[in-house]
Amino acid sequence: MLCRREVLTGSASLAVAAVLAACAGGSGGGGGAVSSTFPADTESASTAPVNSDPVVLKSVWKGESLTTRVGPAVVQGGYTVVRVNISADSSGSVSIGSMFGAGVDMFTMAAARLTSLRDKVAYVDVQPYVDGLTRSIEAGSSHELYAVFGAVPDGMESVELFLPNVGVALGVPVVDAASAGFDVEGALAGAKIDEGIHSGPFELKSLVVAADGSSDTESDDASTTVNVSGDVLFATDSADLSDAADEVLVSVVEQLELYPSGGSLAVTGHTDDVNTDEHNQDLSERRAKAVSDRLGELADLSGWEVSVAGKGELEPRVDNDSDENRQLNRRVEILMTPSDPDEVTAADTTSAGGAGDMPEPKGPVGRGPDGVDIEIDGVPARISLESVARHEGYLIGTVKISSEQEVSVPVFLMQIPDDLRMLRMWSSYATSGCTLLKGGSRYLVVDFTDSKEENRVLGGMLQDNLSEDDVRSIPVVWPDTGEDTVTMDMIGEDDAFGQHLAVRLTDIPVVDA
Repeated sequence: MLCRREVLTGSASLAVAAVLAACAGGSGGGGGAVSSTFPADTESASTAPVNSDPVVLKSVWKGESLTTRVGPAVVQGGYTVVRVNISADSSGSVSIGSMFGAGVDMFTMAAARLTSLRDKVAYVDVQPYVDGLTRSIEAGSSHELYAVFGAVPDGMESVELFLPNVGVALGVPVVDAASAGFDVEGALAGAKIDEGIHSGPFELKSLVVAADGSSDTESDDASTTVNVSGDVLFATDSADLSDAADEVLVSVVEQLELYPSGGSLAVTGHTDDVNTDEHNQDLSERRAKAVSDRLGELADLSGWEVSVAGKGELEPRVDNDSDENRQLNRRVEILMTPSDPDEVTAADTTSAGGAGDMPEPKGPVGRGPDGVDIEIDGVPARISLESVARHEGYLIGTVKISSEQEVSVPVFLMQIPDDLRMLRMWSSYATSGCTLLKGGSRYLVVDFTDSKEENRVLGGMLQDNLSEDDVRSIPVVWPDTGEDTVTMDMIGEDDAFGQHLAVRLTDIPVVDA
């Protein structure tokens, strides 16, 4: 079955491409009648919008082709209202009740995110219930919804809207009510707003982990934190640096050198709960000093105000209830807070990662644009990622999973293995398993911590069963690796909870949004 491509101009050209896996992968995917959206030019998504035209996304939901028009956004009454118009393009009606929910949340937009990737912040929807999601969309008709978030700052000319099971709309124009083309006051009056929901803004965080588990690096708008495994740095119950320590500390030096103006550098040792409190406190202090001293030999720290401390077992990352968790807690934390965070570019930041060899794949391997055959609960399926878009220091893609047969989707299918999930305690429904590999570094899905101290990913979900000839759109946002092509890797490792998908997609082109 042939697929057509629909080229959209204006702000619609800024949409992330939504491409059927079947188009790229041949007979392995289903639902091939949907069209897809591609950028018509190379205008940056951060350019001020010249009109209030919506961004157009193409997708498939439960076997039915949909067109979703996103925008404009309007700030009024302390909220940001975004129009979302969904039309059914194929022959059957479609229920969208769980399309935008988080996990099992029906009739909500709880998993939709309004973002400013330029400002590295995200907002959550403030409606616990959306009337329009209770209705089915008949073939050839459309339905209008309104996502409601906290007010974005004055002067913001465009935003992004992350829609699970659809895609990411880039360059959604922010306009005044008079230019909106819809009744803004009516939309707010009809919204079921819960003032107890804190919308944000929440700071976006990027996490890069060494594939061998030796370290992980978290970055936000103001600082970078590197956690180095104590088992790599030291022998058991020792504060003498190992022969392998320098290989890991060199990556810290690369981060420090990105900020010539210096800043503050805090080195803190941590242990597990084995042995006494007094012993662990002393050990953590000696380990922190050993790391600080070695960094001073490897790098010029004259511009950095260095502090050294030990916390013993007082601040574990996770509960000390297993050998694996105790290993995570044995670490030295290096917190870099530059005095001038803006002196480094996104390209500089990404160039500091990626050392080492890429780990062996855990599942089938193939080119992302072509797609790869997989199995879900024993049923043949297909996964693809045609391209990712570079925008404001991030990479945005829409993973496609298709099946010609009806299949029950395991809850943990898209989840990252538990040893990495524990770093963030992401929901089992989240697409945390989609990572980008650059050499020996694994770039995890971008996330944020909400007002309830729960970590939320900018990744879609696959919690609904796939119907016959179904294709699902799973948008994901990653930190920018700085490459022209990327590799998406899912580690898999099935366990007592069920199947975790293992697959590697290579040669995925990076395009400018």
